[in-house]
Amino acid sequence: MKSKNKIMDSFEEFIALPLSILKNRIIQITGFKSDFIDSKSIDIDLSDDTIRINCVNNEKAYNLLSSVIYKREQKRKELLKEKQKEQTTGLI
Repeated sequence: MKSKNKIMDSFEEFIALPLSILKNRIIQITGFKSDFIDSKSIDIDLSDDTIRINCVNNEKAYNLLSSVIYKREQKRKELLKEKQKEQTTGLI
């Protein structure tokens, strides 16, 4: 079901992809502001090793997606630190 909010439709489409497609890929998010294009859009391009999300004239979507990726990376780093700490504690 398509909602009235195109940002959410695009985000739901992105999230609906199987996690195996998204896992272990580099995710690049770019924001473009153009005076030549009046409409807002979000384009998702999948390649073998990257996922590129282009937000055109859509600063809110760019900020939302960037913050999600940033928080995901921070959580991954915290889990890695915890795992390393557990391994060093187990060796003593």
